[in-house]
Amino acid sequence: MERKLRFVWWFVLIGLLVIAIWRLFLPHGSNAYLQKTESSREIVVYVAGAVEAPGLVRLAPEARLDDALAKVRLLPEADLDNLNLAEKLKDGQKITIPSKPPLALEVKAGGGPAAAGAGSGSSGAAGSGSPQAGSGAAPAAGGKININTADAAELDKLPGVGPALAGRIIQYRTEHGPFTQPEDLEEVSGIGPKTYEKMAAQITVNP
Repeated sequence: MERKLRFVWWFVLIGLLVIAIWRLFLPHGSNAYLQKTESSREIVVYVAGAVEAPGLVRLAPEARLDDALAKVRLLPEADLDNLNLAEKLKDGQKITIPSKPPLALEVKAGGGPAAAGAGSGSSGAAGSGSPQAGSGAAPAAGGKININTADAAELDKLPGVGPALAGRIIQYRTEHGPFTQPEDLEEVSGIGPKTYEKMAAQITVNP
């Protein structure tokens, strides 16, 4: 009987010891493992809109919108005024970067060179007959378009150029000065060798 009692006590003590070890060490090890797994994860977001190459971006779990924008090349017309760069991102989120209004709309709304040219052309029709077009007119010798003086409407006539790209051409020459040679157009975001090749025969930088 006494041997049985001792056996029971030893069994109970061993069981308590196993439970104590389990509670003492296993939870901490599990937490450390979970934390390590969590820190090694990454999130994937989709960036679209006014960026050169829309697509997937891989980021750390605690990434912000500013981190995602740092990994993509924004177009000149990207409008960040209404975006919260401190926004915390989630896995699978889609981010659309809005664009500023095209410069073509601003030129037309302001009644700038195109409107002024139309007025002076009609009033001077009975004069000397020399082309007194407004400052926005850019046709040069041979019917080519002068990319240093053309307005958005004229640039829009070039092959492969739409309102947005015409606005970027105007913005580029405003920020960097007149083009010194037609090939400089390839420096404008969105104009590659193939696009330039389409319009090369129709443009010039000479008056």
